[in-house]
Amino acid sequence: MTDRTNTQDVATIGRCDATEEPVAGRGAPQRTSVPLRDAVSSLAREKLCGALRSGDLTMAILGPLVFFLCFYLPLHRRFEQTGADYAQFLTPIILLQAGLFTAIAATEAAGADARAGVRERLASLPISRNSAPLARMVWVIVRLVLSVAAGLLIGSLLGFGFHGSCWQTVGFVGLVVLVGLALSMLTDAAGSVARNSTSVAHVLMIPQLILVMASTGLVPAEGFPDWAQPFVRNQPMSVFADALRDLAEGIDTAMTAPMIWLVGLLLAGCCAMVGAGRAQVRR
Repeated sequence: MTDRTNTQDVATIGRCDATEEPVAGRGAPQRTSVPLRDAVSSLAREKLCGALRSGDLTMAILGPLVFFLCFYLPLHRRFEQTGADYAQFLTPIILLQAGLFTAIAATEAAGADARAGVRERLASLPISRNSAPLARMVWVIVRLVLSVAAGLLIGSLLGFGFHGSCWQTVGFVGLVVLVGLALSMLTDAAGSVARNSTSVAHVLMIPQLILVMASTGLVPAEGFPDWAQPFVRNQPMSVFADALRDLAEGIDTAMTAPMIWLVGLLLAGCCAMVGAGRAQVRR
């Protein structure tokens, strides 16, 4: 979404939601505060409309399809010589990668709002300044759900399936969305305070590439050199991919490691967003 669109969105909310009520005994109007839920829903709706116009939501759907085929087509024959189903093995990391790309997109979205002075304009309206970051997180969740749906669709067409209970299926989808949300909270904070959020987004492509390629999401840890295997097994994308694979297969497995990573990322994301908000106030 462009900076000009962000400015128009805030102005529209201010006109539509800021009502006037007469003060008892006086003719002067008094502005009332806009409920946080209404402000967030209005901003999120405008954010989603902007993402639809810019093609971002289309990319959220096409991204998992393209990357799934890019990894599946050259690797599945060699992998399936061992008797395993590569679509079943590959789908978790494709969904996690979609979360990483959503987090990178969140960096640029937060930077666009910062350049447009959305937080400062909200400060002059009867709207909570927390409305903008919360609206961006609503956009993040919608984008994640679309990406997960696209990834599951292509995975199902090529052999992926859920073989566990309904609760394990819900846990699978919930874990993917929460991981993407936690990462997006961190990158949203970075984009809010960065001088050039686009450059930050480009830099974030490097750790994204390392975390995906050097993980057990594409091949088992045994396929890496001995010196790299400890990192490959214990880095967060591998931990999450292994947990998702077990949930899809219906295998009862210890969720301690993925939960520690998830809670840590969520807490770090919350702290980062609070810190970014305070930094913007001090500017």
